[in-house]
Amino acid sequence: MEQTASDRQINVLRIYGTLVSEREDWGGALVLSSGVGAASSGLAAAVSIAGGTTLVLDDDAAAVKAAMRRGELDFVVNTLDEALRTLKNEIRQRRALSVGLIANVTAVLKEMAERGVLPEKHYTPAPESPVRDGERQIPAANSTELRAMDEQLLSLIPADDLVRRRWIQRAPQYLREARSGSRWIWLSDHELNQIKPESRP
Repeated sequence: MEQTASDRQINVLRIYGTLVSEREDWGGALVLSSGVGAASSGLAAAVSIAGGTTLVLDDDAAAVKAAMRRGELDFVVNTLDEALRTLKNEIRQRRALSVGLIANVTAVLKEMAERGVLPEKHYTPAPESPVRDGERQIPAANSTELRAMDEQLLSLIPADDLVRRRWIQRAPQYLREARSGSRWIWLSDHELNQIKPESRP
């Protein structure tokens, strides 16, 4: 069944939560996602929001291209050489980038092992990511309202809370569908009560 934009956003938020519970900043790290559904898992967007680089291996060309259209992948390539060439400089400069490689997953994993390409983390898509406390969906009627909501959220969240601030600032960049509709975010009851009444769920 096709995920809605809201389902996709909460799934990416949960994967992002798992990543930042391991380390706050993924800059300079390569995360590998492979297997059935790798391009549709939302991992690439979550890693980019966390500041890391992702190589997504999937033999389903349609799924890889759909992920690129949604903004979750920056590039789509057909060989491991192309993928590594694209990723190398971004890893060195600690910049976010996601590359989808349309190829036979088993063959590429074997080639990576032979060449000594070692990702920081190898992620295999799971049916569900763990739920974190305080998940809230803040509705917005349109993109203008959502931008205003994001500004309001940024004014509430402490300046040193880089994890949540990064999510609010980067989610619209890597999840094009997250530019309107609603914003999923982690909020305490106290923070939720500070949001303007008309914006509350």
